[in-house]
Parts: sequence; structure tokens; C-alpha cells
Amino acid sequence: MFDSPFEFCALCREYVLLDQTQKQCAREYACAPATLCPLDRFFTGIDFAAGKHAAEGAGRRPGSRSGTR
Repeated sequence: MFDSPFEFCALCREYVLLDQTQKQCAREYACAPATLCPLDRFFTGIDFAAGKHAAEGAGRRPGSRSGTR
């Protein structure tokens, strides 16, 4: 079992998960684009969802409809 790290954010006054990028967190909690994030140093900076999408496309040939040829 893996527990995601989390920390309390004084701006949104909620606990936020840190296993996402700061931009993803800001979008989830509706922070303004120019807001200085007090938790910025804690975020991983890795968009795990983007890695999943890239891995799903790995091994496919351009123009093929499925990865099973």
C-alpha cells in the first residue's frame, strides 16, 4: 500500500496531495495563476498522468489502430 504525501495549504485551507504537479493542484483548488504557492517546494513536479498516457502509446506504430499486430 502506498500513501501519498500531503500537507496543509494555508491558502485553500485544506490538506492537499503532493504526488502531483503544482499546476494540477492549483487547478483542483482554483488558485489564481499569479498566486505564489506556499507548498511549491513540496510538489514532485512529475505529471504521473502524462506518463501513463505516454506508456499507453509506447510500442504502437504510427498509423496503426491497435498495438496488437
